[in-house]
Parts: sequence; structure tokens; C-alpha cells
Amino acid sequence: MQPAAAPTTTPASSLLGTVTTLVQDTQVDVTRLIYMLYQDVEQQINRADLKAQLTLSTSAVLMAMIVNIGPGVNVQKIASLRTHELVVLALYALFIGCMCLAFGRGIAAAYPRAVRKAPDANRHPNLYFSGQIASIPGDEYAELFCKQSNDGVKRSVLGQVHSKCIVLEAKLHNVRKGMTYLLMALGLWIFARLVLVTGAGLG
Repeated sequence: MQPAAAPTTTPASSLLGTVTTLVQDTQVDVTRLIYMLYQDVEQQINRADLKAQLTLSTSAVLMAMIVNIGPGVNVQKIASLRTHELVVLALYALFIGCMCLAFGRGIAAAYPRAVRKAPDANRHPNLYFSGQIASIPGDEYAELFCKQSNDGVKRSVLGQVHSKCIVLEAKLHNVRKGMTYLLMALGLWIFARLVLVTGAGLG
């Protein structure tokens, strides 16, 4: 009775080369690299969405707190307001403007409109984009997918990665702007309250 043959294993040297093999001469798994790139972009988009939600929620909480505190200025008698109170009103106006911009950037980050669609997108649909997948009947989509070549699959996936990167950059840009406007609004509010307290003490 012949002994069972030991399972064949692929030595690491055949995959990574010898110790002296240069990195540029080492074969790489392109499919795995594309998958890693796709997942990395997807995770960054999720983090950008989380930052956008934090911007919106922080803005809402800040506005609620400020409304409860009150302006500290009697706006019904604007003609009799003192100089420092007029300055406070001007700061409040800038504050409101920054808060509106922060809200706008937060919403823009949540719903970016940055993906440039090619004019022939309908004639050559991206089989990895949900919007175009939904527009194709199921049987036709399966047939188109199975007829792809290996090179076509790679190009489609890389095209989707490129589109996601455009969306990601749009999200990050709006998040950065939104956070900047939010910090400016908070600084204006604090400065306005300091002016109000200082003016009341001097008066």
C-alpha cells in the first residue's frame, strides 16, 4: 500500500523571490491590490460621511444652545443701543452667516455632486456602479457581466475606484470647509459674548 502523498505547498520563495530579489522584479497580485485600493477608498468615504454628520450635529447643538442662552441685546430698541451692542449685533450676523455656510458644507459633503459622467455612459455602462446596474434588466446585466474579459473587469473596477476617489475628494473638501466655518462661528460667538460682558462692565 502506497503511503498518502503529502499535500503540495507553495514555498514562500516562489512567491516572494529570493532574499536578493529586488522589489521591482517581484510579481504582485494585481487583483488583490485593486481590491485593497477599492476597500481603502470605500472606508475613507465612510469616514468622510461620519465627519459630515458630526459637523451637522455639532452645528445643530451649538445653535440650540445659543438660542437658549439668548442674544443678550434688546433688539426691539435698536435705535437706543450702545456702540458695543451694535458691534455684538454685527458679530451675531457674521456668526449666523458662518453657521449657514457650515450647514451648507455639511449637506454638500453628505450629498456630493462631483462625479463627472461620460457622455457615452449609457452605451458603455459601468457594471460596478449601482446607479447603472439598477437601470439594466437582471438577465441583460448577467449576460454583460459574463461576457467581460479579464482586462475589461480590471478597467471597470479601476474606473469605479476613480469615480469613488472623485466623490471622496468632494466630501473631504466640503468637510474641511464646514469645520472651518463651524470653528469661525464658535469664535465669533465667544468674541461677541466677551464684547457684551466687557461693554456692560465698562458701562
